[in-house]
Amino acid sequence: MKENDKLKKLKEQYNNINVCEEGVFYMKKNIEKAKRQNKIKYISVACASFLAVFIALPNISPSIAMAMSKIPVIGSIVEVITINDYTDETKNINAKAPVVSDDKNSQALDELNKTTDEYVNTLISKFKEDFNEGDNKSLDIDYDILTDNDKLFSLRINTLETNASGYMYSKIYHIDKNTGNIIELKDLFKDDSYIDVLSQNIKEQMKEQMANDENKIYFVDADIPEGNFEKIKEDQNFYFNNENNLVICFDEYEVAPGYMGPVEFVIPKDVTNDILK
Repeated sequence: MKENDKLKKLKEQYNNINVCEEGVFYMKKNIEKAKRQNKIKYISVACASFLAVFIALPNISPSIAMAMSKIPVIGSIVEVITINDYTDETKNINAKAPVVSDDKNSQALDELNKTTDEYVNTLISKFKEDFNEGDNKSLDIDYDILTDNDKLFSLRINTLETNASGYMYSKIYHIDKNTGNIIELKDLFKDDSYIDVLSQNIKEQMKEQMANDENKIYFVDADIPEGNFEKIKEDQNFYFNNENNLVICFDEYEVAPGYMGPVEFVIPKDVTNDILK
């Protein structure tokens, strides 16, 4: 079935659901937010907002949740995640904290929910402590699911702090579905040699990108050695992309100037094959 036909079918099923006014509000809010950010094309905005309604509605009406659970694909998304909103307009805070639910790994997910909730609340509390009346700064926290397959669930918490300029950073959490354990980068490899192996490949990619594009700058082989990128952290942010390649993630300013934003490096399989567990 073509993608347009799939979308049309889902829309028809959605139209048969009696959506309350609050649900419509969620959809309009997400559409307008995405338009203002101007980060994706109009059709992507519509699809993302359509999906956001499906995520929000089960928390509004149990009857809607039951109806949606019968829809292929969408049902599994609804079971994975719901949303807790933290908003303080007086201090320019807008945070969405994830709550994950899945009976298969309940203990790990309980731990994940506790960890992410503490992380988000710590960010909010620190921001409130540093906020003075009249400050022109803001805190925005959101999340996205990077991986959800039969082996791994990866959830990223994205944070944007603005104060004259912006600072973007993230924290990625992973659950190994085979063991039910929360894992970090170090848990993927046979020993700690992965730090040097991955770091060397990333440096090579940095140099190659700079040689091919004068607009790209990384903190490598610079005149100030103490500012150079030397090696990744043992718990460096990562995820696996659709091709099952390891992707190493760096926050804004971590290995490049601020205008580069957060940067990622896809590690070829021939680099990781011999060192992965």
